[in-house]
Amino acid sequence: MSEPLILMYHRIADEPIDPWGLAVSPAHFEQQLEVLRRTRRPLPLGEFMRMLGAGTLPSDAVALTFDDGYVDNLIAGLPRLAAAGVPATVFLATGFLDRCEPFWWDELARFILRENAPESFEVEIQGRSITFELGPQASVGKGDHALSRSTDRRTMLETLYEPMRHLDDDGRRAAMTKLRSILSAHDDGMNPGRAMTSEEVRTLAASGLVTIGAHTVTHPSLPSLETTACRHEVAGSKTACEAVAIAPVTTFAYPYGEFNDEVREAVKDAGFATAFTSRRGPAVAASDMLSMPRIYVPNQDGDAFESRIRWASALGEK
Repeated sequence: MSEPLILMYHRIADEPIDPWGLAVSPAHFEQQLEVLRRTRRPLPLGEFMRMLGAGTLPSDAVALTFDDGYVDNLIAGLPRLAAAGVPATVFLATGFLDRCEPFWWDELARFILRENAPESFEVEIQGRSITFELGPQASVGKGDHALSRSTDRRTMLETLYEPMRHLDDDGRRAAMTKLRSILSAHDDGMNPGRAMTSEEVRTLAASGLVTIGAHTVTHPSLPSLETTACRHEVAGSKTACEAVAIAPVTTFAYPYGEFNDEVREAVKDAGFATAFTSRRGPAVAASDMLSMPRIYVPNQDGDAFESRIRWASALGEK
């Protein structure tokens, strides 16, 4: 038996370095859209949520969402959505618009995981100096146990990622500037995906197939912020999204899927009607409109994706 589903994408790209699992290849995305056209009823997110609230949502309904605002949503995603006639919503982290630089988490991953990355360096984050050494006796951080070569770079990445994501935007950009100065000499010349420009967002919205939602300003972990900063991130992203899309914006996605009661209240007070998490499950009548579940979509071919959709529907039976 089918259950209504909201799908969560980030990128449509052939990305060789993707430790976060954010990229679905264009070829696989085409196959996934074909599965949805054949087995589901794709709806715009706003219509999906209105019908859910009214109790009239078909059990085979599906809505597509994209987080962050990568430029490949426009370049690779929109043409395929248009060819399939499938609508979508893109949630924008508005502070990244017009920067014309990679999202920091992708740039960090490329620095650490590419083949010609340096085997040792030292970096200071939040006043704490962290030393990384990779070699025959690979280690990450002072006093840590030696790690196998197959895992040491991934562990190095995670060791940097966690403190980085809890910095404010200024601190994070300063840390990335330091890392570039240390690591850019080893650059392989390939750049991960960037955020859209404001003009590219307008082009996306003008298609009539894609609506715009908010995803904060600087993509922080909202529960870790003080109340004023949290409310600025939430309300500020709404204002910026409405300015660039030239339309009301009533949907919001929590960065990292993280929220608590205070964050939920800030989202409600900012005027959002619906908000979306990364908690998995179908959309049912009992769902909280400000903490809606979504189904993460990995880089799978059509057959594997169809199995995942069946699995996701079955979550509602438990």
